Amino acid sequence: MPFTLRPRSRSSVEPNIPTASMGDIAFLIIIFFMTTSIFSREKGLKIVLPEKGAETKIKSENILTVAVNQTGQVLIGDRVVNIPEVSTLVREELDKNPELAVALRVSRKAPYQTMIEVFDQLKVAKAERISLMPVQEEEGGGQ
Repeated sequence: MPFTLRPRSRSSVEPNIPTASMGDIAFLIIIFFMTTSIFSREKGLKIVLPEKGAETKIKSENILTVAVNQTGQVLIGDRVVNIPEVSTLVREELDKNPELAVALRVSRKAPYQTMIEVFDQLKVAKAERISLMPVQEEEGGGQ
């Protein structure tokens, strides 16, 4: 009688992974990450707006103009300054005149990051009265 190899018969039970508790595990992982994550509390610019209909008149000598042109240059009055200098210069002006309001004029084509950095410098200088105004340049000219 010749010897022949026969393949082993597979058992009728297939191995499987129980998934009944998979939903519970996913839920526990979500709760874990929600309780251990730190969510950013400060988003955007914190600005206190005047009440509706409240109109304030400010004398022109009490207004300091800070401008950001379309190329990202920062001007205080007619003088071009670096961004880190803004807080020092504005603080000096506020010490001279506590009634000072800052008019931040930003070109619509200016880099957004530059405007945020200048606004942050105004907050560092403790400027409380800030007017933020976008400036639309003419197609042929500009700031």
